[in-house]
Amino acid sequence: MLKKCITVLIAALLVASFFVENALAESAPDIYVDGEIIDDGGMSYIENGTTFVPLRAVSVALGADSVKWEKGYAHVTAPGLELTAEAGQNYFTANGRYLYVKAAISIQNGRMMLPARLLCRAFGASIKWNRADKEIYITTGETSIESGDSFYDENDLYWLSRIIQAEASGESLEGKIAVGNVVLNRVQSPFFPDSVYDVIFDKRYGIQFTPAYSGAIKRAPSDESEAAAKLALEGTDIAGASLYFVASSVAASSWMGKNRQYFTQIGNHCFYT
Repeated sequence: MLKKCITVLIAALLVASFFVENALAESAPDIYVDGEIIDDGGMSYIENGTTFVPLRAVSVALGADSVKWEKGYAHVTAPGLELTAEAGQNYFTANGRYLYVKAAISIQNGRMMLPARLLCRAFGASIKWNRADKEIYITTGETSIESGDSFYDENDLYWLSRIIQAEASGESLEGKIAVGNVVLNRVQSPFFPDSVYDVIFDKRYGIQFTPAYSGAIKRAPSDESEAAAKLALEGTDIAGASLYFVASSVAASSWMGKNRQYFTQIGNHCFYT
């Protein structure tokens, strides 16, 4: 009986794999770079509305000098661009900028795949879709993405990464980004102060972020907390329009739980707009 069940399970997995591969093949677009075709649908694919393209093939076509692969990392060097990506990670870096990949970066048939629009953004290239014929047209740009050193405000990054560390050190990357979203949403709201620092240390109606006054905010952020801060500053949206978050264990009885619109729960935090 056990052997029969195993046989049936294997057969089901093979059938599922067949349909997944064919679904990807059917939706795969042709890719053109500066008018030259580099993929006739054999490498790229579409997943949840996002087109993934092979990092090496597109990078070389866009003028990369070097594409190196070592222990799950890819490193691309091009004029004015240094790009690093890691398999299984939810972001890659380009000139020190952090670009969010909702579906973790994967390896397909030995190729690292990245979202087409994000890769073009890194290279400063333009991208157009011909949806009728399932074709993507990429055109080389003049300048690559602005560097992180000039894009990220040093003071904002300093305090945002520290409040993320203090409030969400044990949370997932998405949970950390969501805390950053709340701080930045408050900066944009007319009901809160206008800077990251002032939002974090705001106590007009009582202390808003306990770590700001407990001393916990002084702790150096982890690499992931700093990455989450940069991703939040890039506009990565995990928490929507949330202006508040609270531990899920006390959410129901909290002021937020009773007075604000519930948005979602991420890890051990509930978020409210």
